[in-house]
Amino acid sequence: MPQWATDLGAELVGRADQTAIGFRGVLGLLGTGLTFMGGRLYKLSILVPGIVLGLFIGTLLPTDIDAAIRAVLAVILAGLGALICRFVERAAISVFGAVLAGGLSYTVWPVFEGQAAPWYVPALAAAVGLLLFPKLFHALLRPLTALLGGMLVAISLGYPGNPLVIGGVAALGMIVQFSLQAKKDEK
Repeated sequence: MPQWATDLGAELVGRADQTAIGFRGVLGLLGTGLTFMGGRLYKLSILVPGIVLGLFIGTLLPTDIDAAIRAVLAVILAGLGALICRFVERAAISVFGAVLAGGLSYTVWPVFEGQAAPWYVPALAAAVGLLLFPKLFHALLRPLTALLGGMLVAISLGYPGNPLVIGGVAALGMIVQFSLQAKKDEK
């Protein structure tokens, strides 16, 4: 376990010891949610800001419009907000993949070749990252949320940095998340 993670866990446990059990409870609930439902919570957390903003804009519509029409318009605006958030999320993941792959190729090329990378190497790597990183991101989403949830659960239990607690909770979370996904795929 990296030292920064252990230090962060110790800091959170110290704060939890200074406050009521509520802080540990919140960490435990958040960790449990991420461990077992991380993939689904992620997708929901991407859409919620757009939905809330769309509904809020719907409340700003003129009051002389019929209430039923205003409600329908608010729902339509909420749907549009969710679509915009989803589009922005996909674009951000793709752009991050391109920047990551291009930057890594630019940084790593001199280590192996002894000279600066030609201009086309980072450009090709960025194109590959743009296309491949979204698939890699979504494949790693469940294991990473389960691991993060396991870390939070371990902190809430007072065992920050304990690889057995973190690994056990994360493994259980991955099993649950992948089995839920398999059941969803069967339908």
